[in-house]
Formats: sequence, structure tokens, C-alpha cells
Amino acid sequence: MTRYLLFITIFISSLISQNIETFVVSKNIDIDQSFNFTIKIKDIDIDPEVDISPMLDNFSVIMGPNMGSEYKFINGKKSISRSISWTIIAKKPGQIKIPRLEVVLDGKQYLTEELTMNVSKKETDTIATDMFLKIEVSDSDVKIGEQVIVTYTFFTRIASKVLSTEFPKYKDFWVEKLFDPAGKQIKPEAWNDIEINGYKYKSIKIYEVALFPLSEGKFDLNSMIMKIETKEKDPGIRRLFWEDPFFDTFSQRTKARILVSEQKTINVSKLINKPKDFTGAVGSFDIMSSVSSDIVENGTPMTFYLKLIGEGNLSNIGRPIISFPDDFDIFDGEILIERNITDSVSGAITWEYNLIPRKEGNYIISAISVPFFDTEKESWNLAKSNPIKLNITKSAYIESNSKDSQVIDSKDIRYIKLSDTIWKTENSSNIYNISFFIILTSIFIFLAPLFIKPLNNFIEDQSMVLKNKSALSNALKLLKSSDSLYVDCPKAIRFYCKDKRLIDSINFDSLSLIGKIKGKIKSKDLVIVESILNECSQYNYADISTKDSMKIQQKTIKILNKIDSYV
Repeated sequence: MTRYLLFITIFISSLISQNIETFVVSKNIDIDQSFNFTIKIKDIDIDPEVDISPMLDNFSVIMGPNMGSEYKFINGKKSISRSISWTIIAKKPGQIKIPRLEVVLDGKQYLTEELTMNVSKKETDTIATDMFLKIEVSDSDVKIGEQVIVTYTFFTRIASKVLSTEFPKYKDFWVEKLFDPAGKQIKPEAWNDIEINGYKYKSIKIYEVALFPLSEGKFDLNSMIMKIETKEKDPGIRRLFWEDPFFDTFSQRTKARILVSEQKTINVSKLINKPKDFTGAVGSFDIMSSVSSDIVENGTPMTFYLKLIGEGNLSNIGRPIISFPDDFDIFDGEILIERNITDSVSGAITWEYNLIPRKEGNYIISAISVPFFDTEKESWNLAKSNPIKLNITKSAYIESNSKDSQVIDSKDIRYIKLSDTIWKTENSSNIYNISFFIILTSIFIFLAPLFIKPLNNFIEDQSMVLKNKSALSNALKLLKSSDSLYVDCPKAIRFYCKDKRLIDSINFDSLSLIGKIKGKIKSKDLVIVESILNECSQYNYADISTKDSMKIQQKTIKILNKIDSYV
């Protein structure tokens, strides 16, 4: 029985493989070499739908998808084939697989064959190239939590324009952006002149981040990918008798080129012999403590501040445990982080503690020690604050209230009854009416929350339904009235997702937004949304024409309409 089922499975798979083919020009490529990946379907006359998201971890799409049709007549019989192709590039060297992809044809699902690409690592040869993309890593052997600065710089000897840039995504790292050109205008003075091996280059910093490893291990940093447009002389056009440089423009042609940065590896080792009170500080730090006032009355709230200053992983440091005097009530306050991001992450983190002294007297908040791993000395160190003396005085308010209370108590005890009780017998019906009204009102007030909460829920639900229904129209209004489409297209997508309850806030960057809506919309639609967000974030790299901005507007409108049909 098992053999019979295995035979059927192999037979069906062979039939599917005869109808769907996947191929590339060559399976041996360089890391900076783009190539065409094509899926061809025989005996079909409809456009296929392909989910390429499984391969996006290891490959980037430069162009596509491109649809194609092929018609053949053999012995009077018509044969029709459809193809869909992408221009892609590998993100890292080694043996990388293009996984089996799901193809939907007329409602039926099929799987493509798996392909293995051999991607070779190509060393940057500055002598042989007129442009290249360079990556610099401050340190490749670090501890968990230690800061690593990664800088990407573009070098060129010829006139060029950046068409698009795909920034790498870093897994297993906390990321702080030091320089991100998105939303900034690149000025001519931002370019630097540099000479390498006798050749003069123009260079500009493209991207810079500070990475803080979260776990030990060996991590490969994905390459940055840039699409460049250059103007080069056309060898097919020869100059005749003129030597005027003006005529050079007629003998030039534009050419798109792909630049890929070199892949770097970071080795992360764990911290050993960690102190018991270690809360995650790695770097170089000093500490100081202060209070809102060192002379307060008992029962009066005060604030204790503990400020850690230095260079390192500020966002990953936990709140220290402090031993305050026993006669104090302690409540954790706010955490304030001040960042100074230049060419490294430095600044300060302040922990607030709200204190309420309950007894008068003199108290001391002892010196506080925060252990940290000193990356300069490669050893453990302590940041220690000074002790703080507090003078807690007796509260005048409590003393005054205590005396008043004693006087009132004496009068209450002595003069409870000053005369004979007189009972009222007339108009007793009014008393009953008032009593009935008070009882009825009390019942209403008691039962009111049972009705108010469902009413509020109903109103809130109706409001969400209204927002849900008008989500698309509101997004389209924003796009049609926009003065800057490359700013408002991501905004329209965020507002639409918020109104559709796909996200709970619009305050997400592009990467976080994609992570939030993943699984809530179709994978192929997610890829398109991500491409729109990436394209919009890079618009300042190049001169954007009105035609290009209209394309991104139409692309956004189309994908929102498509998502709205099933969300």
C-alpha cells in the first residue's frame, strides 16, 4: 500500500514538473552579479500568481515581475506558454537555495523546483573599478552588548546617480541608527575627495548604524545593495571631425549598475563571571545620584534620581535594585534616555524613584554601585555614586490636624445631646416620598454601570466600524490631495492599516510596520507594500520626476484597493 501511494506521488509530481519549469542562465555567480530567475508554465493562457516571499531572506529583487507569452504552432496545433521573471541578486556568498515557490493557476496551487546557486565572494579591487561600495566595521570580535559601528561608504570616479538602495536587516542585534539619509537632502559639499592607489574618487557616507549583539555566536552581516545609473561613452558611435566636448553628450548612453557591499562577519562571545547585580551595562560609564530636596517633612513625596552617563547600550540596561531606608515608601518612576548620536551611541539614562518618608529623623541613602563590562579595559568595572543625607522633619500639617482632632473629639464626647428629642409627626407622607425617591435614585446609580459600559462599547464598536468602512476612502483622499507623494504614500498606508485594525498605532517605522501586518495580508501583497515603503524612504537619493511620483501613487492606490477587497 505504501509503495502504491509513493508511486502515485512521484507520478503526480512528474506531471507537475513537466508543466512548470524554473531556470536561471547560470548557477555560478558573483556576489555583485544580478541574474534573471524565470518560471515558465506550459499549456496555459492565464497569468500565474507567484508568492516569492520565501526567497527574500537570501535574495533581493532588482526588477520585476515581468510577464511573457509564447505561442507555437507545431503540425497545425497551437501551443501556448506563459512565463514570469525577476531580476534578483544574492545577499550573501555561499551555496544559497531558491526554495520551492507556490504558483497559483486558475485557483489551483503548484510548487516549483528548488534551485541551488553557488555565489562566490568577490573582493573589492579599487584599481580595476571606477565605483564601489565599502563597508567598515569598528570591531569584529566583541562581547554581548558591546557597541559595533558599521559604516557604508560609496566611492565613484564617474558621474552617477543612485536609483535605489536596499539597506541590510540585522538579526540578533539591537540597532541604533547613527546616520540615515532618508528624508534628508544630499548637498554637494557632503561629497569628499579622496585618492586611492593614484586614482581620485568622490566619496559619501551612505549609512551608519550602531549594533549591540543580543546573544553569542558568529553572525554574517548582509550586504547593502545599490542600483546606480551612470553615463558612459557608446563605443558604437564614432566622432568625426569635431573635437568640441559639447558633442560628447551625443556619444553617451545611460547604464544601470548594481553595487553590493562586501559581507562582514562578527564574532560575539558571552560575558563571563557576571556580577550578581549586573543589569546589562556594557561600555564605559559614570554614575551620579540626586534628590529633589534633601530637607522634607514626613509624609511629603520626594524624587530620587539615579543617572548613568557614558557610551554604550543605554536602551538595554535594566533598572538597578536600590536599598532605601525602611521608613520610606518606594515607587518606581519614569526612565529617561538622552542620546547623543554622532559617530557612536553615547548619552545618559536616568531612573526615577518616588519616595515618601513616614517618620521624622536623619537618613542616609547609601552609595549605589552599578557594575558594567568596560569595553576599553576588557574587564569588569564599577560606577559608584556618592551617599545622600536626608533630613526628614515633623510635618506641621499633621501636628495641627492632630490638635484640632483632639478638640473636636472632646466636644463630640461632651455635647452629643444638648436637648430633648422632638419627633416630627406632621406631613409624614413627604418623608416617605423623599425616602422612596432616594432609594430609587440609589438603585439607578448602582445599576448604571451595567448599562453605561455596554453603551460605551456599542458606541466604540460603531465608531470602529465607521473607520473600517471609510479607511480606503480616507487613504485615497490623502493621496489625491498630497503635495509630496513620497512622504504621504507611507502615511496613507499606516492610516489605512490603523483604521482597518491591522495595527494599533501609526507610530511604526517601515520595518516594524511590515512585521506587524505580516500574516494579516497576503504574502504577495506584503511584498508590494514593503517595496513601496522602501522606495519612498529612498526618494532623496535621486532627482524624482512628477512621472515617477505618479507611478508610486498609482501603485499605492492599486495595492490598497486589492487589500481592501479581503481585509
